[in-house]
Amino acid sequence: MQPYRVFFSHGSDDKYVVANLLKPKVEATGAKVFLDAGEIEYGDDFRRKILDELAICDELLVLFTRSSLRRPWVLAEVGAILVRNKRIVAIRYGPSESELQELGILSLLGTNNLLNLTDEDVDKYLSQLSDRVENHNA
Repeated sequence: MQPYRVFFSHGSDDKYVVANLLKPKVEATGAKVFLDAGEIEYGDDFRRKILDELAICDELLVLFTRSSLRRPWVLAEVGAILVRNKRIVAIRYGPSESELQELGILSLLGTNNLLNLTDEDVDKYLSQLSDRVENHNA
């Protein structure tokens, strides 16, 4: 059986927080996490690798920061998951909800899919993710 796969979308400026703080917590649930840093090598077809991973993932976890909102690939990854009708969970760190609303992000995501980067919100997400991983593997 294939593991439950989480595609982690982020801006390159946020790589440290994602790779060192958030990714290990998500992996601790038993999910396999795709993070472009370290998974795509020089000479690889970046676009093909991203699209292939988006096609096989079970959900998208996206970190919205002021930096990531300026990265076209972050928004493209959200769009790719939307058309595939897969789960999207967003973590907000920096931009206000009103800023995300002005950009149209909240209307794309819906209100139940936006977390703040707080221990309480992240722990609740991790608990729910752990349940999804367990159900996937059952």
